[in-house]
Amino acid sequence: MKKVALLFWGIIFIGRLAAQEPVPVILQGSIEPQVVAIGSEGTLLIQYDIDPAFHIGDVEAGFFKLEAEPLSGWTFQDAIIPESHETAYGGEYSGIIKVVIPFKVGNEAFIGESTITVNVTYQPCSEEGICYPPEDEVLRIKAVIEPGQTIDSGSIADRLTRALETGSIVAFLIVFLGGFLTSFTPCVYPMIPITIAVIGAQAGENKLKGFVLSLFYVLGLATMFSSLGIIAAKTGSLFGSIAQHPIAVALIGGIFLFMGLSMLGFYTVRVPSGIQTKLQGKKRSGFFGAYLTGIVAGVVVSPCVSPLLVVILTWVAKTGSMALGVGLLFSFALGLGVLFILIGTFSGILKSLPKTGGWMEVVEHSFGILLVGLALFFVRPLFSPEIYKGLWGGVLIIFATFGGVFSVLAADANSKTKFGKSITLIALILGAGLLVSVVLNNPGISAGSSGAVQVTESGHALPDGWFSSEAEALEIAKEEGRPLMIDFWADWCAACHELDERTWPDASVKTALADFVIVKIDQTKNGDAEKILQKKYGVVGLPTVIYLSSAGEELARFEGYQSPAKVEAIITKAKSMLK
Repeated sequence: MKKVALLFWGIIFIGRLAAQEPVPVILQGSIEPQVVAIGSEGTLLIQYDIDPAFHIGDVEAGFFKLEAEPLSGWTFQDAIIPESHETAYGGEYSGIIKVVIPFKVGNEAFIGESTITVNVTYQPCSEEGICYPPEDEVLRIKAVIEPGQTIDSGSIADRLTRALETGSIVAFLIVFLGGFLTSFTPCVYPMIPITIAVIGAQAGENKLKGFVLSLFYVLGLATMFSSLGIIAAKTGSLFGSIAQHPIAVALIGGIFLFMGLSMLGFYTVRVPSGIQTKLQGKKRSGFFGAYLTGIVAGVVVSPCVSPLLVVILTWVAKTGSMALGVGLLFSFALGLGVLFILIGTFSGILKSLPKTGGWMEVVEHSFGILLVGLALFFVRPLFSPEIYKGLWGGVLIIFATFGGVFSVLAADANSKTKFGKSITLIALILGAGLLVSVVLNNPGISAGSSGAVQVTESGHALPDGWFSSEAEALEIAKEEGRPLMIDFWADWCAACHELDERTWPDASVKTALADFVIVKIDQTKNGDAEKILQKKYGVVGLPTVIYLSSAGEELARFEGYQSPAKVEAIITKAKSMLK
């Protein structure tokens, strides 16, 4: 009886569902971009999903209306409504239609999350000729407002341009601030452990000496940074490409590896006693060493381009003022060095901790591991992805072996020893896994061979739909009447890889770029062909991303790494200029 009752009520429930009338229209609202910067523009998208058994009347019928309620700081323009299809009874909409409401966010808009209210009216009619009373619905769309401007004359790069044009001394302050902000970008991080290891070892507990050493360190960084900038501006070479020559990369990577293996205890570096005695007699010998280390730091961080550097180098190239160029780049480097001065001054605190015992050994070995990792990170452009992966696998296995992964764990081992053993075991498994994947994945067989994926000059595989030829992309954009995005990229550019890993794969950015022809221009080799394109598009540093119309007119551009939200706003701005 229970089974019969369950079957009966199940049939009744399904029957009631089947008997329900279909919903004539389903409304959906969205905003582009999802994160809106003060001073930027965007669009509201209202989508009508009309049931196949119904249609709705158009504006002429008198009941097709939608309006965004006033919101402080927001300016909503007239809705862009698609054309209806004419029938014997007037204009109608059926299927899926989309209405766009452009907007602009002013300075008085609320920072944080806001709710946009859109009042929608429509009259559904069945295909059998029965029209129902007009429906009134309210859509609430969430938006996030962030301070600052992604594209506006008030941006820090534009302020620098205005300051340079007017000859204002404020330009040096802006550049200094820009250098300080650049010091917090990921490509500067590799120099932090170097600073601690070099300056902290010489300063000991003396903070004043650590501060002075840090000043010499930053002076070396500023010297190299200014020199590279002037060379790049005068020769037309990309900023950072000179420092990323394979010989320079191999040399610096070798220095990092040499220092790292020494700190791991593979060998001990000793200065000959005669030289050591002479050096001890010169109180400022350590300062010169810090200065040289700063020069190396300038080489390492030079590929970290920012919009400010592009403005500076472009200005130097136009005016030919060497003095102004040196001064501005020196100010930028000083701002970049504030973080290193703080680190160097207080790095001696490590020396005030216990001088002997396992604690200091752990610290020293940790720095050694960091330096070996930095060596591999720095030489990445010299190897193919498969070989590079194999190098990491080999390093992890060597680390696990010397860490005692194959030694027998004593029965009375403490928790610290067991934890260390587990770390070496994880390193062994990861290293072996990387080597096995290299063996199984034959580098000769790639997706690029099928023609579905294009590959740049340096062997960088592109996502589906990306082009590697500027000429081919321009031709397609012109033939199909589509806008174009050009991404100037290099294998040695850290910020370029950050765009590839964090921004371009973002779902919102992909959607925003759906109508664009996308091309990646590989500038790794920096040969004659690459320099022609640099000159054509005015590219000074990498990454540089340029948006063009189908006719080749520039719509927008940005330099350096930008978050997905900011890039989406830039794309929206470029699209608005097409109308």
